[in-house]
Amino acid sequence: MATTACQPKTGEVQTVGPAEPAQRAATSFVHCVESEGGGCVTLDPKLGSWDAFALLHWLGAGSPTSILQALRRELEHHRDPYAVQNRFVNVTARYREPLRGAECSPESARPIAELLPRVVSHVQTRMKSLGLWRDEFEQLVNGLASEADDGLADGWLVHMTCFGDPYEIWVATAKEDERQVVVGMLTSLPAWLDGGPLVDEHVEGRIRNRSVSNTTTLGVIREGTVDTRWIPIPIEEF
Repeated sequence: MATTACQPKTGEVQTVGPAEPAQRAATSFVHCVESEGGGCVTLDPKLGSWDAFALLHWLGAGSPTSILQALRRELEHHRDPYAVQNRFVNVTARYREPLRGAECSPESARPIAELLPRVVSHVQTRMKSLGLWRDEFEQLVNGLASEADDGLADGWLVHMTCFGDPYEIWVATAKEDERQVVVGMLTSLPAWLDGGPLVDEHVEGRIRNRSVSNTTTLGVIREGTVDTRWIPIPIEEF
């Protein structure tokens, strides 16, 4: 009788992709938010790095008026680690109910180290076109970029798509020891960062499920005038 022997596998060994730990962390975090909301957020120094990235993202996408009126307040907020943590807690608490049953799963992931230079370049170009690019603003942008790079150099921005509201989210991770931890979340990404507008039915779904008053984040305009001692640019220039 002929005998058979175990044949060694000659194909390529399948390895875990570099983004997989970040995608798993993002998935676990979203599942946590569905049940615990803001309780999933812990105080971590790298939350500040993400807040720096988010501020740069806002400078590149926010309205000039909101930037002039809210930037000073946002920078004061950024200096307080507990305020930074509280902002993230509020975001996750607000999305606890919408994420339940939305069935979000990772679609792709991008290294934040690749995205950060694009954000900085866009902010520079935009601020120059608005006439805001002064020495002080350049120092601000470079400082935020350095802070973001310090904490997020090995992090990822995980794009998750969902069957229901909010339809898509971006979860930010940072490397901590040998694992990836979640440090932030976005619900939209501009076209210059390869994002895009929601289709009409998704916009309608968001409006039905969440009131506009509960979706504000960075740069909310409050009553008052621009502090010309801090940014000496008359608002009439815009």
